[in-house]
Amino acid sequence: MLGQDRTRQSEHGPFGPAGLRQARRGMRLAAELGLPLVTVVDTAGAALSRAAEEGGLAGEIARCLAELVLLPAPTVCLLLGQGSGGGALALLPADRVICAQHGWLSPLPPEGASAILYRTTGRAAELAERQGIRSADLYRDGIVDRVVPEHPDAAEEPEEFVRRVAAVLDHELTALRALDPAARVAARTARYRRLGLG
Repeated sequence: MLGQDRTRQSEHGPFGPAGLRQARRGMRLAAELGLPLVTVVDTAGAALSRAAEEGGLAGEIARCLAELVLLPAPTVCLLLGQGSGGGALALLPADRVICAQHGWLSPLPPEGASAILYRTTGRAAELAERQGIRSADLYRDGIVDRVVPEHPDAAEEPEEFVRRVAAVLDHELTALRALDPAARVAARTARYRRLGLG
């Protein structure tokens, strides 16, 4: 499993190039050992700092995307909550993408998009609607394959929610492991080539 430990974010800040390099080591390890890989996305995004940019953040995001798309191991992405910015996108490309009902994904948070376009965060809800960032929108657009229900919120029923997520992950990983590896990688590559074209 790969993901950002948000409990340590106050100590270390948002993940930067070094964190993405560490993620890529995990990807290579999964490939070398023939293990399925699950990426967990629940992040406010990668570091937005001069040091991160000078350290090659954009290049590391691109390398993560490329490695995940071409990884020979079976891959599942679990979008648990906030999926914002390049940090979230870097861990997204998988054979199957599972999303919690209240999870969302956006290259730029609606508040940031609102501030850029209108110089206020007051239109964030409108932009979120236009961006199509909710799990239902992501499912409709083919970015997400399955949505795991929350009754009414995962925080209010954590054990039951975790059981549902585990069952979905087990089902998806079992199905993926049964596929021919070359056909699976070809299907994943084709999926991400056509995403956003239709």
